[in-house]
Amino acid sequence: MQSDRSFKTDLFRRDRATPDIKREVACWTKWEARSSEPFEIHYDRAVSFWVVEGRAEIAFTDGTKLDVQKDDFVTIEPNIRGVWTVIEPITNLYRYRDGKP
Repeated sequence: MQSDRSFKTDLFRRDRATPDIKREVACWTKWEARSSEPFEIHYDRAVSFWVVEGRAEIAFTDGTKLDVQKDDFVTIEPNIRGVWTVIEPITNLYRYRDGKP
């Protein structure tokens, strides 16, 4: 696994969740996935999420693959499609956002 989790493009970014971020998002909506069956998603709004547990890969339509794992904080901009593959059962706390975060 990577030690430096920072990764950024114009469409998404991934960093380590700081203690401040974890406190801020503690009341966000919980999402869990256990299946390893890939599923498609269209982000029509920007979304941010903290990976509480687990691991997955998101393959975006531009060919970029983003792995997400415990303690990652991810923001995905609107109007992008991708395919999620859950590698280990995953739990996220997420919030959709209007415009850029």
